Order: sequence, then structure tokens, then C-alpha cells
Amino acid sequence: MPKLVANDIAIALKKRISLGEWLENGRMPPERDLASEFGVARNTVRRAVSMLEDDGTVVRHVGRGTFLTAGNPDSMAATVARMEGTSPADMMEIRQLLEPAAASFAATNASAGELNAVREAHKIACASQDMPTFEHWDAEFHHRIFACSRNDFLKEIHNLMRILRNQRPWFEMKKRSFSEERRATYCGEHQLVLDALLARDSEGASAAMLTHLRTVERNLLGR
Repeated sequence: MPKLVANDIAIALKKRISLGEWLENGRMPPERDLASEFGVARNTVRRAVSMLEDDGTVVRHVGRGTFLTAGNPDSMAATVARMEGTSPADMMEIRQLLEPAAASFAATNASAGELNAVREAHKIACASQDMPTFEHWDAEFHHRIFACSRNDFLKEIHNLMRILRNQRPWFEMKKRSFSEERRATYCGEHQLVLDALLARDSEGASAAMLTHLRTVERNLLGR
């Protein structure tokens, strides 16, 4: 089992807090107890708790302990916090629901300038020479399609998904699955999405996006 780092522990603690653990007395267990539970040194737990303190999740009082700053598990912040542990499989299922719809809306609603921005992201991604650059412009291609949808709520949902996918475990998974052959495949599939967008073919754009996401799912998850 890989050794947990402070960021991993902070995410786990925040998820437990959002699910209502320690809500009754509003106080977290002592750092020594958490260190024993996670099997790490106390200074690792201390760094994790400091992260929670920095984002306002908890407050520490010297000699008294660490206390939760909010106790409503149904709040927007608590809901978003629970999403931090979203599995790649769940994320891909939701992407396959939302992104084809976004592509369909974009084919109908986008301005010529917005479509040119999508084309620009595609061109730079295909010309990229390394994985981080490709990943950045690959993500930007999808982001710009959501922007073209002219649906602000859908766009903000995607912004949340994008934040979740930028976490370290996601990047490491994408890095492991990356290859030049797959990059070329993604670029070819992006081209089909772009062609449908430029042709104002909403059904074609939706179908091309779904095909692309199924390829991504196979490469990431092996299914």
C-alpha cells in the first residue's frame, strides 16, 4: 500500500467531515489518534490539518483541540468537498452524459469566433511535443466547447469537473496512460468533433464526442 501524504489525508479528512463525522461535538480527534489511524507520523497529520485550517474547514485552539467551522453537511461547500474523492469511473460516466450535450449545444449556439477558439486549442494540442502541453490544450479544447454551449450552468458544472480532474491522482493516471499513439488517436477524434461543430451538425458533434470519451475511458480504465 503506498504511503499516504499530507494532501491525501487532508482530502480524506475533509470528506469525512462533509459526511457528518465528528459533527455531534464539532471536534476532530487528537493528531496522535489520527496519525495512528492513518499509519503516518504526527507531523504528516499536522500538515494535513493545516491545509484544512488554511481553507477554513477547521480552526485550531491551542490546548483545546481542532474544531469544525461549519456543521451543515447539506451546504454547497460540504457537497463540493464530498466530490473531491470522486472516482475516475464515476467521472467518466458523468462526462459521457454531459459533454455530448455540450457539443450538441455548441454546434447550434456558438459564434464563429468561439468555434475558431476551439479550432485553435485543437491545433496547438496536435502540435504539442510533450505530455503536459498536450494535456493542457486537450483540456482547453473541451473547456472551450462548454463555453460555446451558451449554457452557464452547464459551463460551471464543467469548471467543477475540471478542478477535480486537475488533482494529482488524476494527472498521474493520465500520465501512465499516455502514449504517442493515443495522442494521435485523440487528435483524430477531436478533429471529427470539430468538423461537426463547424458544420453546425449537433447530432454529429454529440456522437463524435461520445465516441471520443469512450476511447478515453478505455485507455484510462481499461474497459
